[in-house]
Amino acid sequence: MAVFTHINESDLKEFLKNYNLENLNYFEGINEGIQNTNYKVGVDSKDFILTIYENINDIDDINFFLNLMMHLSKKNIMCPTPVKNIENKSLGTIKAKSSALLTFLKGKSVSLITKYHTEEIGKALAELHMSVKDFDPIKNNDLSFNGWNKMIEKNKLKLNFIEDGLYGKLKNEYTRIENLWPKDLPQGIIHADLFPDNVLFLENKVSGLIDFYFSCHDFFAYDLSICINAWCFDGDNNFSEENFKSLIKGYQGVKNLSKHELNSLPILCSGSALRFLLTRVDNLNNSNDIDIVHYQDPQEFLKRLRFHEKISDIEAYGYDK
Repeated sequence: MAVFTHINESDLKEFLKNYNLENLNYFEGINEGIQNTNYKVGVDSKDFILTIYENINDIDDINFFLNLMMHLSKKNIMCPTPVKNIENKSLGTIKAKSSALLTFLKGKSVSLITKYHTEEIGKALAELHMSVKDFDPIKNNDLSFNGWNKMIEKNKLKLNFIEDGLYGKLKNEYTRIENLWPKDLPQGIIHADLFPDNVLFLENKVSGLIDFYFSCHDFFAYDLSICINAWCFDGDNNFSEENFKSLIKGYQGVKNLSKHELNSLPILCSGSALRFLLTRVDNLNNSNDIDIVHYQDPQEFLKRLRFHEKISDIEAYGYDK
């Protein structure tokens, strides 16, 4: 979430007319994330999120994300629900850009992560994976391992600027990951970006999952590996065996992981660490002094990638098979 498109009260009121919403109480930009413009909007004494799509140009993709959220909401997964306008459509326009109005979820993201949080995340992720079994549309993962080598090549100069010789090191690591990448794990629609800032908590219970704009079709265990990288390292990049074990426990309590999935986690964790390292490096190209946006440090995932490089068995994470 971020602010790239700046709107005024007149722009917003004109947009809200299509929803039979008239009494604008307030609106404020949300300074988080890097993908779309987001505003929190109060209208008719209710809170909403207005999302203006900046980096998603394919209307079919946007409709995929909106339909997924609608489907998950009907399955009692706590996520934003697209609001239909007077034409019974979830997608509108503001300042000539595709936009959607979404329900607002109460809760806050957590900064101090404990095993209680990761167990809840494991449960929520497994429930999401169970809920997409009858969701028919398929969207390929545009950021799958098939595209990582191209991103390494694209960002060669910046990688070597971050660290001398990093380009060559990542080329070798990519080859290792490619050779070990599994090919036959259970799969379906995944969230693919379930970081702490995309999860809301109330009284240590998950109250909402947000930001589904990387959702795609891939291995469920790959989604879990993203959560491991996002939730099982502290601010100093120290790995928490306790958080790892509680994350797996929470997931397994809802959806069983096969031995193959468990054994594949080390290479999947390497892959997801490389993916976020590369996209963070790539996103640095887009920095400017006008947009209200927070760019994230690639070094964080470089350190996590190097941690996973040394892991060959899930037991090395402290997990007892």
